[in-house]
Amino acid sequence: MTNIFSLDGKVALVTGSSRGLGRAMALGLAGCGAHVVVNGRNPEGIEATRAAIVAAGGSATALAFDTTDIAAADAGVDRIEAEFGHLDILVNNAGYGNARTASEATNVEWDEIIEVDLNACFRLARRASLGMIRRGWGRIINISSINAHIAREANANYCAAKAGLEGLTRALAVEWGPKGITVNAIAPGYMMTPDNMDTPLRADPQQRDRFAGRTALKRWGQANELDGAVVYLASNASTYCTGHVLIVDGGMSVKI
Repeated sequence: MTNIFSLDGKVALVTGSSRGLGRAMALGLAGCGAHVVVNGRNPEGIEATRAAIVAAGGSATALAFDTTDIAAADAGVDRIEAEFGHLDILVNNAGYGNARTASEATNVEWDEIIEVDLNACFRLARRASLGMIRRGWGRIINISSINAHIAREANANYCAAKAGLEGLTRALAVEWGPKGITVNAIAPGYMMTPDNMDTPLRADPQQRDRFAGRTALKRWGQANELDGAVVYLASNASTYCTGHVLIVDGGMSVKI
């Protein structure tokens, strides 16, 4: 029987995959057969991810560029098309917050988060779509956040950017669906990764327990618990799924 989750022969670009959730998703896609182009601003970090994929038996290439650098991002997509002949899967994962309250944040700080978490994702999707439309097949997966649905303090710009990203996901799904491209999003909850465990939120035992208690599963997510979601949306298992936001939050958004 055909494995509908197989990504054999597909090329995937995962932005922000030098560490954290991006690295875990890159490993997950490679494990299902995709050649993964590992992207980030840190050459050492993306090389470490590439090496981890190869050590696990997968196939990967490292390609460093800043997603907010329009010329560099366009050139990155063009290079993938030239070297491999096709870019099939784009995972728009690069993004972050700056923990500034709405009262404190300067215009520059606001714009910075919107640029990284929303504008750069749109531009990369638009560039990647050119080849996908030409071939009549493509998968675009935007990494949103539970903070597009529920908010916490000092997070207004991040919440706004991720909510915008989900709106963009639906709009692009409608526009590019007739061209053979599905556009979906994943909204992770609060996750533990080896490189974020010392952040203030995760390092404080009381805060860790409070956020764990907010979920139905009573725990934080682990980095590899997005693997199933990203492989599903990247593969032929999801051929009739588009414009969808798949929430992977341990039940945080449904618990009173």
